[in-house]
Amino acid sequence: MNERLIPMTKRLFRDLGSRQRPGVRRSSGAFERLVAPGKLQRAGALIRFAHPAGSLRLSISAALRFQNALALMMIATVVMASRPAQAQWEQLPPLPEPNGGFLGGHHNSEIVIVGGTNWEGGKKNWLSGVYTYAPDKRAWSKLHDMPSPMGYGLGFSHASDLLLLGGSDGKQTLRTFGHARAGKLAPQEELPSTMVLLSGGVIGEKMIFAGGTDDAANLAGVTRATYSLEKGGLTPLADYPGKPFATAASAVAGNELLVFGGMNYDAEAKLPVNTAEAYAFSPEKNVWRKLTPLAAPTRGLTAVALDESHIYIAGGYREDFTAEAVIYDVKADSYRKALSLPYAAMVGLVKMGDHVYCLGGEDKKQSRTDKFFRIPVAELLK
Repeated sequence: MNERLIPMTKRLFRDLGSRQRPGVRRSSGAFERLVAPGKLQRAGALIRFAHPAGSLRLSISAALRFQNALALMMIATVVMASRPAQAQWEQLPPLPEPNGGFLGGHHNSEIVIVGGTNWEGGKKNWLSGVYTYAPDKRAWSKLHDMPSPMGYGLGFSHASDLLLLGGSDGKQTLRTFGHARAGKLAPQEELPSTMVLLSGGVIGEKMIFAGGTDDAANLAGVTRATYSLEKGGLTPLADYPGKPFATAASAVAGNELLVFGGMNYDAEAKLPVNTAEAYAFSPEKNVWRKLTPLAAPTRGLTAVALDESHIYIAGGYREDFTAEAVIYDVKADSYRKALSLPYAAMVGLVKMGDHVYCLGGEDKKQSRTDKFFRIPVAELLK
């Protein structure tokens, strides 16, 4: 036996004829016994553990509490190990340069971004490059430059090309319609001047857009106007029922354009005011209907349809940039908390195939990021 007897009263004894275990008699009449490391035994009213630095005595009740704590720790470890791993965004090769406000989408199984803005040395740069990302090669390629810089317009993924509508070149509103891969912009004189920071989507062969302003710096110029652009030309539609707005999130679900949040303008305070309003527009009925508002007023957020019934809405600016996200259930007209973005910013979101891609964006005042991530749609829907 790997044990030794330690006298507590200088009188060591072993009662060979009794049923008691060998031990040491204390002045109180109780027995103590020192056990090997890792073993827990009871002797009278005390328990003692062997330790290189000396012995540790515990009352039975304290020892039982210790045992219970160990058991709870083991149970917690098993439970944590049995939980499925939380979904994670996959980091991809960064954008060719920091960028926010670009027109983005996909075409021929490649992500496409056009133009945008970034900052360098306190100066805002307006970009004109057209870049594509091939997931199978995990690489970015530059196609060409557009005829002029462009940012804060709309990009629509289409079978023929990534379609480009509106925006600004940093000096004036672009009343243009174009094709990203073809590198062409055609003047559309009938387009309104408020083609910057607008919201929109494609329904059938119609490009539906609403809100916006005539200059990214002119927040007082926001509008409620809604239009449809198709081969037959521009058609004015029913005005957005809320306050004039810009920088809202938008996505198409079924035959409706859904618009979430954004900013209004407080003329008295001369400041932008974030909004939580949400509406859906039916071009067939030419009617807007009110949706359940967002939980928090947010501008510069982005939305992408995961399927016909669920829209992922994320990022933007509140009192600071945020990475928080929700999923809007179209049928239930309700929101639930969703997996956050991998970083806080006014990002670009593109759904292509089975993944949602998160691209660049404004992450601080006078700052853009080149971060690039993706995640399976199925993970966001969990």
